[in-house]
Amino acid sequence: MNMQGTERQRDGAIVIVVIASIFFAISCFSSLFPSQISDIPFGNKSFGPVVVGITGNAGFNGIFYVPEKARVCDLLGAAGIRNPEPFDQKMLSERLSTGKTVVIESYGRLRIVEMNNANKLALGIPIDINKATTEDLMLINGIGEKTAWQIVQFREKSGRYHKVEDLMKIRGIKEKKFQKLRRYFCTDDML
Repeated sequence: MNMQGTERQRDGAIVIVVIASIFFAISCFSSLFPSQISDIPFGNKSFGPVVVGITGNAGFNGIFYVPEKARVCDLLGAAGIRNPEPFDQKMLSERLSTGKTVVIESYGRLRIVEMNNANKLALGIPIDINKATTEDLMLINGIGEKTAWQIVQFREKSGRYHKVEDLMKIRGIKEKKFQKLRRYFCTDDML
């Protein structure tokens, strides 16, 4: 009986070695052939520093990283729109900047609008404190409902924030907390 256990163990070890060898051979063999899946053009941070969105009726929606001097026509090409003829030629030549979204409307109409603040925050793009809503502010770690309300109230009473440092005028935002929050904000003077 002891002999059967040893034979079974030996057979099991052989099966494990064979399976491991097969997996190793497959992994070595597959590395000889590059993947047929290619990156989406303009689809990663290493391609460009400008972050823009595209949305609209055509069904081409997404966020793209484009080179600094990219134009709307470049973004449409990156999104897979190969025929720019139906679109307004003047809009096709508009330069893109971080935090903008190109909206494709019916009949070839294009608009460039601000990207929504939730997308900006998710992408690490600062939001304009003078345009942020209470809901936008509450998306930021460290800002609760009360602080968000105070930020908006200060803006409504004072007219606007002239610099991000004005946040320290809000009760509960001192230097230490401000240093954690400052990266999330900009003012229209900074844009």
